[in-house]
Amino acid sequence: MSIQYLRKILEGSSNIVCLLGRAPAAEQGCDLYREDFSYDVEEKYGRSPTEICSTTFYHNRPMAFYRFYREDILGRRGEPDECNYSLKRMEDDGRLHGIITRGFFDLSRRAGCRDVIQLYGNVDRNFCPHCGKVFPAEYILTHTPLPMCDACGTLVHPGIALSGEMLDSRLMTQAIERISSAGVLLVMGCSLQSTLGSMARYFNGDRIALVNRVSNYSDQAADCVCIGDIEKIMREAYPPHD
Repeated sequence: MSIQYLRKILEGSSNIVCLLGRAPAAEQGCDLYREDFSYDVEEKYGRSPTEICSTTFYHNRPMAFYRFYREDILGRRGEPDECNYSLKRMEDDGRLHGIITRGFFDLSRRAGCRDVIQLYGNVDRNFCPHCGKVFPAEYILTHTPLPMCDACGTLVHPGIALSGEMLDSRLMTQAIERISSAGVLLVMGCSLQSTLGSMARYFNGDRIALVNRVSNYSDQAADCVCIGDIEKIMREAYPPHD
């Protein structure tokens, strides 16, 4: 469908919620989402990213874990682009009422978005498991080899959810409530078949608009589908104000 139709939907709604997938982050330089990332990590560490990003590895091999976390996640987390800035404009205009994502690179917040639900954590909210003090990514990058809490001396926990840990059920509840009360659901950077996109089952509003790099058979469930360069599509669909 046309980008003009997407623009009409976005400009005509005052209650949009966005499911923000990983495709924009991959376009913005987040190496974690490259197709060959796992291969590169296994070549470098002799272990898969899934094995390293586990609570067992974090507790048993903290030096190796934090080398990976610094060099291969925090050091390559990309920068916000037009996808994120278009969402900020929608939020500033009172149209966007929430971004829900499984991503933890904090790109939308770094673009200025305020209402973001990050289901799998946030690289800028690393925390002390003992006293609860929160540390930004810069603290982890500059405190080597192990980032210890400067308040109580405990090893800081990364801001991302590790395999083997429970996700915050409160965030999931908030996400479901936000989706179910939306008038328009903007699914960006993932298909409706994906783990994040499948949350559209909670949507009770009028229209689903989908923007993605590649098509999927599940696209037929959306009312508006735009496939291609996501950044270019969003720049046209919700351009900067004159």
